[in-house]
Amino acid sequence: MWLGMQSVPVAVHEKYELSSMALEYRRECSQSDVLQSMCSPASTVPGNEGEVEVNGAGCSHPAGSQTSIPDVTSHIPPCLQFTHLLRLQVDGAEILRGRTHWRLRDSKHSD
Repeated sequence: MWLGMQSVPVAVHEKYELSSMALEYRRECSQSDVLQSMCSPASTVPGNEGEVEVNGAGCSHPAGSQTSIPDVTSHIPPCLQFTHLLRLQVDGAEILRGRTHWRLRDSKHSD
């Protein structure tokens, strides 16, 4: 599994499945490099860290439709987006930027 996926909240992995991923490689790294893996909701609500407004990637929601990450139990939107960054720990140089789109798991196949 791609290294950046480990920074997605566990609650997202439990309720959603990855539907698409776009990656932009910025530079190479070596086997001995220590990397930092970070992710954040693609669109955050100002002043309320962790809340997201979910739009795009084939998803449409009423204006103001939001959910808290990682708590996706109160209102479960049909899809989520995250932006990802892998960078070198030593100097912060970017290795990779990415965006993932997640869709709600089919209830027949979820645990």
